[in-house]
Amino acid sequence: MSDNADMMEAVPMDESSNKIHQQKEDDEHHHQCIEELRTIFLRVHQCQQEPDKHKDELAQLHTRGMHLCNKLRSLNRNGRMRIQKARELTIEHRNRLDDQTLEQQNLLYELSHINKEIARCEEFKSKDEVLELVSLEDFYANAPPELTDSTVTASDPHRLHLFQLDWELMQREKLHDDCKALQTEIGDLKKQIVRRRKRLRSLRPKLKQVVKSTDPVRRYIESQFDDTNNLSQSINNPLIAKLPDSLYVLYSLILAYQQCDGRHVTCQIESKEDSSTSNSSLEINVDGVLINGDHQSLMRAHPLHVKVNLMLSPDHTGELLFTFLPQLNIVTADAKLSGLRAQQSQTLTSNLLHNLLDDNDNGQLSPNPTTDFLFQQCGKPAPNFSELHVGYPYHWIQQLCKCQIVPLQRQELVVDCSEIIKRLTQRMRARIALDRILVNLEKCDMPLLADGNETTNILNSTARRSITTLPIFRSFREISFDDVNKHDFIRVIISENLVNRTTTSIYECKFHSLAQDESSRSVLYAYIFIPANYPQARSIILLKLVSPVNGNKTIEKTRLNNENIKTFERSLMFDVVYTSTTTTSGSGLLDPSQHFTLLAQQIWRLAIGFSSLLDAESNPVCTGRRRQTLLARLVD
Repeated sequence: MSDNADMMEAVPMDESSNKIHQQKEDDEHHHQCIEELRTIFLRVHQCQQEPDKHKDELAQLHTRGMHLCNKLRSLNRNGRMRIQKARELTIEHRNRLDDQTLEQQNLLYELSHINKEIARCEEFKSKDEVLELVSLEDFYANAPPELTDSTVTASDPHRLHLFQLDWELMQREKLHDDCKALQTEIGDLKKQIVRRRKRLRSLRPKLKQVVKSTDPVRRYIESQFDDTNNLSQSINNPLIAKLPDSLYVLYSLILAYQQCDGRHVTCQIESKEDSSTSNSSLEINVDGVLINGDHQSLMRAHPLHVKVNLMLSPDHTGELLFTFLPQLNIVTADAKLSGLRAQQSQTLTSNLLHNLLDDNDNGQLSPNPTTDFLFQQCGKPAPNFSELHVGYPYHWIQQLCKCQIVPLQRQELVVDCSEIIKRLTQRMRARIALDRILVNLEKCDMPLLADGNETTNILNSTARRSITTLPIFRSFREISFDDVNKHDFIRVIISENLVNRTTTSIYECKFHSLAQDESSRSVLYAYIFIPANYPQARSIILLKLVSPVNGNKTIEKTRLNNENIKTFERSLMFDVVYTSTTTTSGSGLLDPSQHFTLLAQQIWRLAIGFSSLLDAESNPVCTGRRRQTLLARLVD
């Protein structure tokens, strides 16, 4: 068999060697023919100079050349045939190589599949291997004797494992039966509970009737007990002895007011221990110069605080936190009001105590004259308390706590504790009413002047006739001081100090006229400045009217270039409350501090008077008498 294979391999080798030898001979014949043809062409070229003389030689050369050309064609045909055979042989070997490669890939894939199956078989784990069986000690101690025969299990670990599995099955079946019995018992208990609940529900109406009949007595007893208990806890508080003098005076005054007429007021002491606060102190030499002190240590607060809560309504609670700064000898107050729903509620509480007794008392700077000196020793300027988180040192707090640092010209502001509590309660209730107004304005709804349908009843006759022609309320949003400072007509009141940058809240209100064509609608922008002591001080409203002119162009009208705008702004400072519904003594309107709906009245005046303003603007000649008529229509 091997001899035949060698013979088969030898035959192609001989054929290939013969083919190579034949190809070399053909190449040599080809070169010889070419050289001989080149020689013949040269000789023909020479003989053509005298064709008659070399006529016979030219014929021989022509015959020889044709013979050589035929020989070249034969050589070319033989070369083409060899190339074709070589291509066929190459294709045959390539196909055989592809078949062998495919067979090799199939074998490799089969090999990898077999290896995976071998690995899967090696990694296979039976479910009994993951079971958590009892230990051998417990098995031999508790299993029946037929499963714990040492003569069988000691020599055969497989039989031992089978016996352990049988014992595990027996235990689990027993536990399953116990679980079913317990579930049946639980079902019986649930039925019993349902029966007892039905009985209790039948007793509920009777119990409610009993509770309702005894409710007055219970409330009286609980109120007396709570008042006595809270008072005893406040008086016997051990932290009172640790209070600084200023906070002790304040705590005593609030506690006395609570005992007399202040059930809606609660007072307590909060302790915020801070090792850095309690263990740090400033060293001052005999010349009054700080030693080893910094500006942060000056602002450290006493660890004890006095917290006062004002119960304004079931949904609203006011919280006052009084803090004492020992190094500066001042008391600060921070106020919070819970239950507000407007998005600008942070604005309502940030300036809650500003200008409570004095229009210039906004708590930005320290009332103690020594504060500037102490911070100069540290190389720092006096702080602005609006940038800190320790509250505001209002002048009235220092007077109430008897800090003895208030200048003499402010002594006329001194009031008792009851008056301050009343002012605080009134201010917080005004903020609650303002919150209700802002909630409606944020929804682009006209605010209510009273509950239910009383809003339209308290408007004057001219306003009631104009309610059906109200303009479109587009938007209401809060804006910053920098947004309004770019307007010339607003910078006028800022230069006259009518607006405080730190304590005034600024809003923009936008109305559209009722024109059918949207391109011809006039837009009225109202910039509302709400002071911190609202409603003691009225809100200032400045207007800007944007009217379309000649298609896409618009013109802006303000109080600087239009008398009608100025008249309209002046009319917004009058009350729209009907006199007979606000007072019974015949003395006119109530005190402005009681008008918690002043902003709502001004918004209604603004919406109702917009159409009158457009009527006045539509007249090309608007005289002073017509402006007086406009004002009379708005104030009637």
